[in-house]
Amino acid sequence: MSLTKEDTIKRIERYLQRNDAHPRLVNVNNPDATQAICQYFNVGSNVLKSVADFSSNDENLSEDALYNYLATAKGAVFVTGLTSYYRLFGEDSLQDFLNRIISTSLSGLHLIVICYQCEKYLKNTDRRYAQFVYLVDGQKAELPRLTFVKDDILIPDKSASVDGIEYVPAVVEKGKSLRLLVHTKKRKSSYPRSMYGIKEINDSFEVLCDIDATTEQLKKKYGSEEEWKYALSYITRHGSWMKYITDIFKTTTNLDMFVGSWSTFDANKKWLYFIALKLYGTKDNWCLTEAIKNADNSNLFIRCVFRSILHASHKDKAFWEHYDERKKLIHLLGNPDAEVADYCAMVKRKGEDVLYYLTDASKAERNLIFENLDAYSEKIGRKNVEEILRHIYPGLYAYLQPYRFNIQLLDSYFQEYKYQKVVNKVFPDFMQLVEEQAEKREFNLLLPARSEKLDAIPKNDTLVYFVDAMGVEYLSYIMDQCQKKKLLAHVTLCHCELPSITSFNKEFVDVLMAGGAEFLPDKNGVKSLDDLKHHGVEEFDYTNNALPTYIPRELEIITQTIEKIATKLMNGTYKRAIMISDHGASRLSVISHRENMWGSESNAQHSGRCCPVSEIDEKPACAIEENGFWVLANYDRFKGSRKANVEVHGGATLEEVVVPIIEISYSPNEIEIQLLDKNIKFSRRKKDAAIRLFSKTKLDSLTIRISGLERECEGESHDGQTFTFVLPELRKAGEYTVDVYYNNNLLKTGLVFTANNSDFSERKLL
Repeated sequence: MSLTKEDTIKRIERYLQRNDAHPRLVNVNNPDATQAICQYFNVGSNVLKSVADFSSNDENLSEDALYNYLATAKGAVFVTGLTSYYRLFGEDSLQDFLNRIISTSLSGLHLIVICYQCEKYLKNTDRRYAQFVYLVDGQKAELPRLTFVKDDILIPDKSASVDGIEYVPAVVEKGKSLRLLVHTKKRKSSYPRSMYGIKEINDSFEVLCDIDATTEQLKKKYGSEEEWKYALSYITRHGSWMKYITDIFKTTTNLDMFVGSWSTFDANKKWLYFIALKLYGTKDNWCLTEAIKNADNSNLFIRCVFRSILHASHKDKAFWEHYDERKKLIHLLGNPDAEVADYCAMVKRKGEDVLYYLTDASKAERNLIFENLDAYSEKIGRKNVEEILRHIYPGLYAYLQPYRFNIQLLDSYFQEYKYQKVVNKVFPDFMQLVEEQAEKREFNLLLPARSEKLDAIPKNDTLVYFVDAMGVEYLSYIMDQCQKKKLLAHVTLCHCELPSITSFNKEFVDVLMAGGAEFLPDKNGVKSLDDLKHHGVEEFDYTNNALPTYIPRELEIITQTIEKIATKLMNGTYKRAIMISDHGASRLSVISHRENMWGSESNAQHSGRCCPVSEIDEKPACAIEENGFWVLANYDRFKGSRKANVEVHGGATLEEVVVPIIEISYSPNEIEIQLLDKNIKFSRRKKDAAIRLFSKTKLDSLTIRISGLERECEGESHDGQTFTFVLPELRKAGEYTVDVYYNNNLLKTGLVFTANNSDFSERKLL
């Protein structure tokens, strides 16, 4: 039967006045009842004790201390918190304590044990002692949840807290908070049967989980204790991750815009950016999404950006979109050497598909491109190789693009030569062509000598870059670079004098200087390309590295020269610039490893490509006598001569003797080209397909290249503005794209027209 507080107090008073050795167990359901009873009897010689009085610092109750005290104590003793303490150990422990204490007989001591919300358990005690149990009426207060916190962790929380496990019962029975922070060395595992809900906070990460539930989306391994402590110090002030991250990055929705600033972030900000991406992601960036999904800490984040593309199949429709996204990111991140090295090691797991996963963003990756072209180009196939290079190495792709010499031999020869130089092979069919030309020497018939073309070159207001060893193989790349710089280039093809060495090919220097042209850096020319081919640093030396990994440096030298030209022309100091060369050079001669039977006293010159006539009695096969030298026209070298380091010249192959004179002017205004016929009809029988283009600027010629058609088509015009292009090869209906060129300068790309076969309509009428 429940009692009011007043009736309970009266019963206790009567008990204290009698000579009764049995303790009284007073059950209360809320702090108000506890406080009312304790305050009432906290007078005179009455003693009030709590669990903490029988415990050491941050230790459990010492039952020995408790029962020893009760065995010797006299008078009236009120004890609180014991039942709340035993709740930590479970229902069985609580019930055992109640059974024991209620059956205790204490001589000379009136013991009143305040029990907290134990009515259920008191009813299970021995019925003989039911008269010693007082159940105080009242609504039950909710028991708090306990949060164990390490002593050295500060929690910015206004919840009730205690220092030490021994004070838990007292605060529980005061009932002022539904959550109690307990600073203790005890662990949740110490109380596996606890009737309280116990949460454990052992570090700053768990404090953050406690402050902002968003933290639970993260994993503790994403940061060190120091990093979580750093975040805690700021989130304490801001109140949440969202507010803190917004304060630092001004957003939680467009975080990808900050990745380019990564290298400027200090370690803490890098880590915070990593956490921000973990929490809020980036919707429109596949690469960052993939990277942040796989990164377990900020140090691995950049590594995961680099490796992200390895998780994609090159056969996926979105592969190149993902590839381009990643390539942009690694540029923004500065291509750190350690990550490039790691990626180059990891990408090899792709085997013959490695090429798809490489970029031109670093020297190490470019070297791998050439390594894999050497190993797998024949298996991948030429068409696929070029398509892959279009994505992964646009500069090399531009180098491999056709340059229209409008001379069939040169068109096919140099297209084959460039590809074989890149893939590090000499194909048998091409070797046969070289041998044929060694005998025919058609360059003498097809091309004028360079000296014949010098008079026609304007010399006033002209800047000259004499690029030593620049053959015509680079023309497609040069045209690509000029187009990007708004430069127009006009190319004159010539042949150099034999042997193809500088000392016999400098006549243009005096001619151009006499006419008023200015040479930069001076009349000796740009030597870096020739030096690379001759001497190549150790990594490019053929004896140490048989791969053409020097090609990127060749392209870089040409790019730098064109950039200088663009700057000079744009500032108006000169009207035009000329790139001119003394001779070309041959890579395929080096990798052919062919030594002929003829030796000479001086072991020949220029890596065996030419030899003084006086040193050999008979004319060697495939040699040309010129200027007192025997000049080899195939890929041989004279017996005993020194092998070339990178490339060689001095001989008479087309790549050594065909040279360009490139006149370059600045074209600040875009040459606007329009397609006049977007829908045409044609007859297969009449072969009458034709389209028209209009140029706002008057031009003396235009050519076009049409998708699906092999031939480059030259237009006819009466006014220099409207050009008609007859297309007898067009025999299929469909959609076609048009690229427009002026003297090999790309003016417009991607014009589209639709062609329909009129023959079908005529048949229907019949």
